[in-house]
Amino acid sequence: MAAICARPSIVGRPAVTRQPVQQRAVRAAAGGNGVAAAANPQLLEVLQSVANGALTPDDGAVQLGQLVGQSRLGAASVAVERAAFPEVVWGATKTAPQIVDALHRIAEKQGMAAATRVAPEVAAEVAQLEPDVIYNEAARMLTLRSATTKQQKLPGSVALICAGTADAGVVEECRLMLQNCGCYSFKLAESGVMGMHRIVQNLDAVKAADVVICVTGMDGGLASVVAGLVEVPVIALPTSTGYGAAFGGVAPLLAALNSSAPGVTVVNIDSGFGAAMAAWRIMKNASRIRQAMAGKAN
Repeated sequence: MAAICARPSIVGRPAVTRQPVQQRAVRAAAGGNGVAAAANPQLLEVLQSVANGALTPDDGAVQLGQLVGQSRLGAASVAVERAAFPEVVWGATKTAPQIVDALHRIAEKQGMAAATRVAPEVAAEVAQLEPDVIYNEAARMLTLRSATTKQQKLPGSVALICAGTADAGVVEECRLMLQNCGCYSFKLAESGVMGMHRIVQNLDAVKAADVVICVTGMDGGLASVVAGLVEVPVIALPTSTGYGAAFGGVAPLLAALNSSAPGVTVVNIDSGFGAAMAAWRIMKNASRIRQAMAGKAN
């Protein structure tokens, strides 16, 4: 890569003075905060040029953007942090001590930890090791909350439309995960294709929701029908409920993927967690937009 050159000074332009924040940025890039780190030499060069006035902050920002775009994995690359996304433990293949260790680690970091697909007998072992865990047998989910962290509540609501009690476990996993992430949800039960009258009776509430999750097995037609009635994002959650030709949820999965209603989001079979996370992403970003609009209005 060609050496980065400072832009020539222009007569009459005031000199760029050093700012404390610039100096702190240089020290951080060089590992001056006391933490051993491999500094990116090109990044350090740009920051140093801004600090000593050879580059204006605007020019430095442009060059930093180019360097970040060219970064690659490695000791000298720009660090890439994990997104602020709820981390959850897959509990089906783990022992009770492994689950407890994972829950403690995650709860300490994000205030709430959950383990999905935990069998009742394993959950009982976990409860003996960590009495503060809460087990929801229907959802097969363990939850552990940090006593010092206050849960953030997101504005808006999620409508959970489910066809029948055969999908109760998947619905509960989705509802509980939404609750753990600070999303309010309400459920319309027994509201499949054969229960459309219940959806019609509650259509105003469904339309007022920010996200609609359709939980359905069999033919998987519910998501397409609902998506034709509402304008908000619709998430199809296919389940393994059904007779032979349903192929353990493959039939409703393919039906949702081939929906004639445009823009339907589809998650994996029986993945209540996946549907909840898709809804959480939408709700989280909708909250940011609301805050930005409120700031402009003020």
